[in-house]
Amino acid sequence: MKHFFKLMVLAVCVFTAQVVSAQGINFKTMSLKEAMGIAGNPAEPKYILIDCYTTWCIPCLEMAQQEFPKKEAGDYINPKFVSVKIDMEKGEGIEIGKKYNVTAYPTFLILNAQGQEINRVVGKSTAQEFVEKIKAALDPKNSLAGLKAAYDESKNMTTGFPYALALYQSSKDPSPVLEELFENAQDFERFGRDYLELAFGITKFGSPFFRKLMLEKSNIDAAWGTEVTNRIIFDKVRKDMYQVASETAARYNIVYTPKEVEEVAYTISLLKLDQSKPESHMCKIALYVVNKDLDGLIKYYKRNIALIPNNDVFKGILDGILMNKMAKANDAQKLAIKEYFNNVAKIYEKESKAYSDKAQSLNRIAGK
Repeated sequence: MKHFFKLMVLAVCVFTAQVVSAQGINFKTMSLKEAMGIAGNPAEPKYILIDCYTTWCIPCLEMAQQEFPKKEAGDYINPKFVSVKIDMEKGEGIEIGKKYNVTAYPTFLILNAQGQEINRVVGKSTAQEFVEKIKAALDPKNSLAGLKAAYDESKNMTTGFPYALALYQSSKDPSPVLEELFENAQDFERFGRDYLELAFGITKFGSPFFRKLMLEKSNIDAAWGTEVTNRIIFDKVRKDMYQVASETAARYNIVYTPKEVEEVAYTISLLKLDQSKPESHMCKIALYVVNKDLDGLIKYYKRNIALIPNNDVFKGILDGILMNKMAKANDAQKLAIKEYFNNVAKIYEKESKAYSDKAQSLNRIAGK
């Protein structure tokens, strides 16, 4: 009897799991060619939906676990699509990623039965949002061709921004459209958050479009906030300047001439970043390194880096850059580098003693 009861419970659990699974999107395990064969069935033609994911993409995993199993997603998607999930870093996914130029995750490709892209949806959504995005993507006027036609007919922010965003999400260059909008749109439009996020996101530091944006920095600061603008500008070059300063740029195919690094350092210096933050010094350090001016670099460290508190992990990164220059330093430079670290050690000893004295004083008070 107990054995029978266990079997009944197991059967109920399996049935329940199947029902729950059936309520959501029915992703099939198959190749794109197989999906095209099913979608092309004349008796029941369908679109193809490819969930382009990677194993390290957290939003991909969250949607798979939390949103795709929901009934509202399955109710809309399953009758219209052959849905497949494909890892973009394995097997067929590598070629699909190249063919359709998939560079962001998650990306959801909408294809016809011949494998031609109709549109795509990019980014994390709730089940309800995902369904609405798919509906919009199926509307011909929201395809790249439809959006371009609308923009060509009437060039304004209302038609231009959706077209630029679609170009970006399709891994195509939206900068010509964004530049044209920046020249012709009203200030309240071109200094809007959505426009600025996309414009700063795609423009290369030092490019003509970047310079146009920087000429309007006071207006952008007023609309967006100076701290936000400065952080976004600095983040565009922070990692590159670290690679230049640590002399590892070539390993990552990062190429800057000394003149370009000078321009970066000059531009970032105008942002007036908080000099107590170690990372704010990275561009100037990179400039000394790219100019092979080790004497100037050591002097800069003594003047500007030594007194920065050691409670920021970036301080250790800066010190590591200087330590790595020892191998190429002459005897006088090696002595100067050692002197820098000895002086920093003395500063920390004083700080340590001061805190130790405070602790002892508190211990005495607590003992009374």
